[in-house]
Amino acid sequence: MENIDLGYTIEEAISKFSCKRIGDKPPVFVMIPTQLRSLPWRDARLKELVRVFLYEILLTSDPDARLEISLRRRNELTDLDHFVGLSPTYWVQLRISGRGLKMFERLAQELSYDVGYHCEEWITDQGSTARFAALATLDRPHVKIILCLESSKAVHKCDFLFPVRDSIASLMVGG
Repeated sequence: MENIDLGYTIEEAISKFSCKRIGDKPPVFVMIPTQLRSLPWRDARLKELVRVFLYEILLTSDPDARLEISLRRRNELTDLDHFVGLSPTYWVQLRISGRGLKMFERLAQELSYDVGYHCEEWITDQGSTARFAALATLDRPHVKIILCLESSKAVHKCDFLFPVRDSIASLMVGG
C-alpha cells in the first residue's frame, strides 16, 4: 500500500503544463481539501493516471475557458456500487470541469492503457449525457476506478471516482 499525494500530483501537473504549453493558457481554479490530499492506494499507477489525464486536459483545453479541478469525498453511490461490484465506505472524486475541456472516450481509453489500466466497459445512462467506464489493472481486476465523462452545452466534466474501504479509511485516520 502506498500513500499517493493527490494534492502534490495535481499541483505538479499544473506546474508542468504551465511551463510546457506554448501560447495562452486557460485559467485554472483548484480546490483540494487538506484531508483529501493523500490517498492510500495499492500502487503508484493511480498517481500516474491522474498526472497523465490532468496534463493532457490542461494541454489541450480551450485557453479562453476556465478549468476547475477539485477533490471531494462522496458518500455511498448505490447505483455505481452495483455497477462495479464494489461497496466502498466512500469514494474520493477528482473532478476536472470547464467549458473548454476536451476529453473523449477513445482518448480516455488510450491514456488509461498507457499507464496500466484497461477499460472494462463503457455504460451510457439512457436520457443522460454521462458515460461511465470501469477501469482496472490487468494484475488486479477487482480494484476499479470509475471514469465519468459528461458533456453539455454549458460545461464538460471528467470525473474520477476512487473507492475507499473501511480498512483504508482507518489507515487514513491513523496515519
